Amino acid sequence: MFNVFLNFFRKLNILTSKHRSDILRIFIILAVILLTFSYLFSRYEKVSFFKAFYWAVTTATTVGYGDVTPVNDTGRVIAMGLMILGVGMLGLFLATISSIMFEFRIGRIFGTMESHLFRDHIVILGYSSLIKSSLRDILDGVKENVTLIADIEKAPEDNKRLVFIKGNITDEKIIKKAHIDKAKLCIISDEDDSNTLIAGINVRTNYQNAYVIAFIFKKEGKKALKEIGVNEVFSSGSFSSRVLVKSIEFKGVSKFFNQLLDENFKEGFIERDAAENMDGKAFFDIIKYFKEKTDEIAVGIKREAEIFVNPDKSFTVKRGDRIILIGKNK
Repeated sequence: MFNVFLNFFRKLNILTSKHRSDILRIFIILAVILLTFSYLFSRYEKVSFFKAFYWAVTTATTVGYGDVTPVNDTGRVIAMGLMILGVGMLGLFLATISSIMFEFRIGRIFGTMESHLFRDHIVILGYSSLIKSSLRDILDGVKENVTLIADIEKAPEDNKRLVFIKGNITDEKIIKKAHIDKAKLCIISDEDDSNTLIAGINVRTNYQNAYVIAFIFKKEGKKALKEIGVNEVFSSGSFSSRVLVKSIEFKGVSKFFNQLLDENFKEGFIERDAAENMDGKAFFDIIKYFKEKTDEIAVGIKREAEIFVNPDKSFTVKRGDRIILIGKNK
């Protein structure tokens, strides 16, 4: 419970940082008004200061329980003064807080705020076609908050876990707003590969401990991104939004898929016809057979137009099936 309150006050402190002097000024004036009228009410109505302060708070907030009321004309004049000054100042204080919350809401949509509130978040630099098609899957598929920096008009998704920052991903001042030093990882993907490369250099230079994933459209840029220290690099045609989501959850999973899809890598997906003696055998026996005989791993069965990935123990192979394996590329 203590951590919940601590986190709440940390966020409140960040949200009110720009207007701190205004809020403090209004709060001090309000406190002075309440204390002054409490003293006057206590003196002229002959009640304790605590009881007078209770009366002042209930009056200023327009609650007015009626259990403490002025009994003489002086007390009534004091009450009228508090009603005019106190209610007005309290209204101004609440209006300022509401204005801050509204500014936060508008800033999150139109990209005028920073990613102050987040830790261990996902930072996305750029809004390529991949990110455009994957953002909702990312927000639905991971529990972390997401900060998106892109040169678009407004936030592409209305989601409380998304902070949108409008700007060019090659601008170091804009990137700084994402607080990559506190992020879990950073994804870079722009329609222009040169922007992806520049952003990658900025991130790797200024945030050396950040885990960086980059997506490019031309394979020529892959080597350059690897050389500057980007952890994972994908080229167009070797990726999908689901793999992107998984790469966020399991760092390095993209390398696994890239290797399997790379024709030059020694291991990859291959298919073999099911032999006659495999007819009626359980898939588990097929796994054991290929691992012992050819050092290949059976991962699924292709049966006409259907593909069964890692079928259960009761699944049996039929004549005409094709075995999908991870094995040596020839």
